[in-house]
Amino acid sequence: MKKMICYFFIGIFVMLIFTFVMGITDDAFKVKYYEGVWYKDILNTLKYYIFWVLPYWWLFILIGAIILTMLFNRIGILIRKFK
Repeated sequence: MKKMICYFFIGIFVMLIFTFVMGITDDAFKVKYYEGVWYKDILNTLKYYIFWVLPYWWLFILIGAIILTMLFNRIGILIRKFK
């Protein structure tokens, strides 16, 4: 059970990184939040991610993390089996 929780948190992290990258490449970010100044853009990317990406993609993140948890668990079982 402890490994499953660890796999779940790894899956959440992977999905958060994936949605962050996909959210930054969105046209709405470039139109509304992109300023061209690097330190303002860092804050604007976080603001865009928290207020626009997470509210709409939370279910995608959760389902993806559950799927990745099952996949990581299956891979871990196969690795232990063939060791």
